[in-house]
Amino acid sequence: MKIYKLIIVAVLLLLSFGAKSQQASTLYYMDRVFQSQTVNVAEIPSNNLQIGGLLVPVFGQLPPAFYFNYGNNSFCYNHIIHHGEGRMKDSLVLDMPLLMKKIHKNNYIRGEFRLDYLNFSYRTKSDAVITVNFSDRFMFGTNIPRTFFDFMLHGNRQYMLDGEACDLSRLSFNATGFHELGVGFSTSIREKVSVGGRMKLLFGIADLSTKTGSLDLTTDPEMYFITVSADMQIRKSSGIIDYDVIDSTFYNSGLNGLKGDYFSFKNLGIGLDLGVNYFVTDKLTVSFSATDIGFINWLNDAQVASAKGEFTFEGINLQFKENEEGKLSFGVDEERYTLQHIADTLVDLFDMDIRNKNYMTWLPSNIFVGATYQLYEKLGFGFLYRGELYRKTYNQSFTLSVNSNITHWLSLHASWSFNNNTAMNLGLGFSARLGFVTWFIVTDDVIGLVFPQRAKTVNMRMGCNLTFGHEKKVSKTVTRL
Repeated sequence: MKIYKLIIVAVLLLLSFGAKSQQASTLYYMDRVFQSQTVNVAEIPSNNLQIGGLLVPVFGQLPPAFYFNYGNNSFCYNHIIHHGEGRMKDSLVLDMPLLMKKIHKNNYIRGEFRLDYLNFSYRTKSDAVITVNFSDRFMFGTNIPRTFFDFMLHGNRQYMLDGEACDLSRLSFNATGFHELGVGFSTSIREKVSVGGRMKLLFGIADLSTKTGSLDLTTDPEMYFITVSADMQIRKSSGIIDYDVIDSTFYNSGLNGLKGDYFSFKNLGIGLDLGVNYFVTDKLTVSFSATDIGFINWLNDAQVASAKGEFTFEGINLQFKENEEGKLSFGVDEERYTLQHIADTLVDLFDMDIRNKNYMTWLPSNIFVGATYQLYEKLGFGFLYRGELYRKTYNQSFTLSVNSNITHWLSLHASWSFNNNTAMNLGLGFSARLGFVTWFIVTDDVIGLVFPQRAKTVNMRMGCNLTFGHEKKVSKTVTRL
């Protein structure tokens, strides 16, 4: 059983330090920053011209234009490993009972890392806005059902006694990277409505994902053999990893594989962002936006390994063996039970069908429904609902914010969110303009940045924009969402 615990800990720690899709609850209200258009394309920027990104000399790197987000809905690092009590107070302990208390029926871990090479925004005299962006985005996500933890820690005994199979069909993993080239347009309709849309060309870099129809574990009540019944696919598009029917799986890693993936533009996809703002009164505004509605068709080095059927695991043979010193030992046949042998066995038993074929994946899509109320000239309050559709799950969050454009050169924002099944999410953001340069930094969870071992959410976005044509006496806070 100890080896099962080590496997769980290794997997969780690896995933929990990964790089959720677009979560930008505080940024949504930062109307002086071009990047707020990434979550609501209907926003009309307050500047006539904005340019930012890593391709802008000097200013594009101070600070670098990037976005990082990590989130999971169940546990944090301290729920797995923490300082003990009593005699163990000076030592780290592995607390599996505490972890199991935090585990839900379905547990997800998500992450995204984004680099913005170019952000461009131009506002015409008629308040129509044209935007262009080019970015690299890397996402990962995994769903882990509670049944996985139950089986790894307690075995299949309870399911065997109940005469049921252990259902792992919600177990999934996805990691993907792509280039994004977006062109957007937004404008005001009459006096009370602004609308916007952005078309995005997506060029997939690499993808590794699973598609599971069923995955059940059944234990024989007499011999205790474990039978696995599966209907699933493991899909990949990358020159680094390759599947082969005879040799199971082999790796062709290296810089050549990485370069080939990064500079290949064969994996084409499309994305769409939509937004609308409605100004109910001079003080009240409501808005709706949808982002990342789209897909990528994977063609470059694309392979699909399909497993449909069942196999029975009868255990591992133990044997006596003599070492170089002539001493006898008892244990696993290490020459037979290698990682390669296990992989070959799984391929053979599952009768895996490995084909070179293209496949399609959908982006994690988001919807935002918001409202702001302008209490005073320089002080406004906001509410935001966010929903994310990812695979078979729909995740939600709620945010309350306070927003203030204190002067024509400084704005401050604070938010509180219920997200990832916790209310401990305090966000902060600011933008400051000095001449034609505007710096900004924003996070939805300050606590996560300071104490990541206690956080379910860790995110940050920062950058520097060159801004021209601003209104010198702008002081009113967020009249548009």
